[in-house]
Amino acid sequence: MIFRLLLAEGMKLKRICLWLPLISAIILNVVIAGEWYLYFRQGPGGVYAGFSVMFLFLSFILLLSITLLTSIISSTEHDTGSWKQLCALPISRMYIYFSKTILVIFLHFLTIVFILLGIVLLWIFYTSEPIPWGFMIKQLIYCYLASLPVLAIQQWLSTQLQNQAIPIAFGVMGAMSSLFLARTESNVVHMLPWAYAPLSTPLLDEHMQWVCMGVISGIALIIAGALHFARSEVQ
Repeated sequence: MIFRLLLAEGMKLKRICLWLPLISAIILNVVIAGEWYLYFRQGPGGVYAGFSVMFLFLSFILLLSITLLTSIISSTEHDTGSWKQLCALPISRMYIYFSKTILVIFLHFLTIVFILLGIVLLWIFYTSEPIPWGFMIKQLIYCYLASLPVLAIQQWLSTQLQNQAIPIAFGVMGAMSSLFLARTESNVVHMLPWAYAPLSTPLLDEHMQWVCMGVISGIALIIAGALHFARSEVQ
């Protein structure tokens, strides 16, 4: 059933959703290349300083991409007023919610893949040093996993609110806050979901706890969102 719903969601998918992962990856890689070339290439870190630049901006790009993907995918039903017709089908509402969430998770993963490909191309262009595959993949995958609770929150907001300006504004502010939350010394602030992604970098000693918290809280929030969607009134 979930597979059929995913196929149906894929047929309704707007073209911009397929372009967005690629656009997000291009923007991040341009920023990484530009920042490294202008400010870091003469430093002691050499070409490896590019990972510090990635650490600064990766979480922002991923959380912003999540915000746009969840809003665009949910806006199809909001714009056409088809939530009632969709929920009237002999299909569990939780399956409907899960199918949309899985689609966002997949497109979000495509963003990671495109970012990885872009970084590899930049690395080959800039240097003959061996590619640090282990660190590079960990940096991307850990941030991806740690961003799941934000994905769950944005998915719930986008399905519940017809005016998509609200979840988009909320998501943009959350993405911007990720640039600063991880740099505070307050443990309370670090418990906010928007801090998990930047704190998950392998550059930090205790990064795995934030990856685990992201996965656990992300799954819990997705299930909670599906339960609420199944019981709520649709417009």
